[in-house]
Amino acid sequence: MTAVASLMATLRNELLGESWGVSHRVLKGAVDVSRLLTSADIEGWLDASLLKWPYFTLLKHGEQPPLASYTSVRDVIGQKHGGFPDPAAIRRYMGQGASLKLNQLSDWHRPTRALARELEEFLPVSVVSYVFWTPAEQRGMLPHRDAAHVVAIQLEGRKEWHLYAEPAQIGADAGLDVNSSRPTHVFTMEPGDVLYLPHGWPHDAIAKDGASLHLTFTLTEPTPEDLVEALLQRFFEEEHELMHRFHVRPLEARTHEVRAALLEQAKSLEGARWTRTALEMKREAIG
Repeated sequence: MTAVASLMATLRNELLGESWGVSHRVLKGAVDVSRLLTSADIEGWLDASLLKWPYFTLLKHGEQPPLASYTSVRDVIGQKHGGFPDPAAIRRYMGQGASLKLNQLSDWHRPTRALARELEEFLPVSVVSYVFWTPAEQRGMLPHRDAAHVVAIQLEGRKEWHLYAEPAQIGADAGLDVNSSRPTHVFTMEPGDVLYLPHGWPHDAIAKDGASLHLTFTLTEPTPEDLVEALLQRFFEEEHELMHRFHVRPLEARTHEVRAALLEQAKSLEGARWTRTALEMKREAIG
């Protein structure tokens, strides 16, 4: 079974029941990671590829070093372009404890793109992918919340995760305002393990017994703001007379008609279509 098929089978069987949006799950040895991504792949991209910032960055305890200190300028068809990796500088920073983070991996890495597309086919979410390559006993991110569900796949090494899932700490928005003095869960991920975190669960992770490589997907459902944006899009598309003839109406009448039209649109817009439109807009904005 391919990594895509095994992950999707795992999610269908294990996550979309009582756990989804409610509790975390750690699925041991759930995915064959051999065809996903390796640290050797990343080494090769650093040394000889067109990988360019912001598709990579460095993090140490949530801090980024100055961009110029780990990027280089190259001659591309006779023109100078910055933002390419400086392999020696990146390795030096990693030797000092910085994590290498690869961003929007599904934009440029085919196996990750296949996983992301399957997730979006399967779930009403927009998907963003990242990779964290973290030196031993280090963490790239401070304890934080993501404004999304999280699925993480351990690719290489071991990583100790700490969750801070007291109700007062779980929230809708991303943030660093996490009290990390008392974790509610502590566990270690090994290659092939899959972790699911519900939306807004605070967490951090530390590489153990050597370097760690893991792949993360954030799965974002439409927010209230997204649903309002979708309603407005339909309003703009269908209220042609109101949109293009508003100037002939007195302001008081104009306000009344806009209010009435918005209420009618909200009443008549079927729920599944509304959600689908919001989701399509969100995916387009991200991708």
